Amino acid sequence: MIPNFVKHKVRPQDNLASLASRLRITEEELKQFHNQNCGKMEKLWFGNLHGVEFILIPTFYISKEQQEIRKEKMLPSKEYFPDFHASKYLVSEIFEESYKESLNFNYSVNLNIQNSKDGFIAETVVENFTKNGAVHDDKVSSLSLACMNKIYPISYKLSQNGRLESCFHHHNLVEQFSKKRPELEDFFIGDISKSYIDFFVEKLSDENYFFRQMQSGLLYQTLFINLEWFHKKADWRERFFIYSNSFPLEFSFNAEQNFDDSYFVETKIFGTLSEKCSLRELLKGIPIEDEDFEENIHAEIHIEYFTNKTTKQLHEVKSSVSIWHQNELFQKHRLHLTQN
Repeated sequence: MIPNFVKHKVRPQDNLASLASRLRITEEELKQFHNQNCGKMEKLWFGNLHGVEFILIPTFYISKEQQEIRKEKMLPSKEYFPDFHASKYLVSEIFEESYKESLNFNYSVNLNIQNSKDGFIAETVVENFTKNGAVHDDKVSSLSLACMNKIYPISYKLSQNGRLESCFHHHNLVEQFSKKRPELEDFFIGDISKSYIDFFVEKLSDENYFFRQMQSGLLYQTLFINLEWFHKKADWRERFFIYSNSFPLEFSFNAEQNFDDSYFVETKIFGTLSEKCSLRELLKGIPIEDEDFEENIHAEIHIEYFTNKTTKQLHEVKSSVSIWHQNELFQKHRLHLTQN
């Protein structure tokens, strides 16, 4: 085995600083390298080398600064780029609640990212829904999916760092559904179906409401990540939706990364609820004045991102949102997203 150092005989004018400077590393890095490899030789403790006969000099050494630069180059950029997303992802969502049977949903998400004069536009189609391994066969679920299918693809404008910013040409969705509504009414007949379709049109026509519903799901919150998250070095606070039809809550987040895999960087995001919120407020979707905060919930968010070291593309996401009330798990929502 070829050693990765040479044995340098210390000269009178040598000191730790001068040797480290010639090697373009820090004194501490040179001292640590010598002490880790010197075996029975004398260890280094001070900057001067009085009494030291030999010092081990690395022939190939990557400083901590260089290591950080190399790692940074393996991460997606802070600004969105079209190849960050693959064209298709398979999704599994599991909802667990105390004293209830778990619900498992599977579906696929197709993405078409376009670079327009308005910025990056994400065209999305969600399809192939199953619930607990079976295709939806009840009338309400079938009608709900049929209504959504009539407005796909849905396009969103992306922010500079990759988050969903707004619906793109929302009026096209309303017009498209209006044209295709007769097809639904020919198949789904009766007062209940008509009432649901009317309700769908009402909510679809409200652009702010419709976008909030799409944006606030765990799928799009994790799929369209703020790319700056990959570069966070310190804790930060940010609002996150954790329950359907509710309001976003502030979480304290931190990130850590693992570069050990040959192909992928693993970025772990961990968040804990940092503001007071009762279960009643969460369920109602509005803050309540003079609420009894002994009823506060505790919530945690775990997200693992796997990005390709070479292409920087998002390969896989594992995420979970856990909500506790009075030390009991109220709900756990898990989502696993992977490339087709």
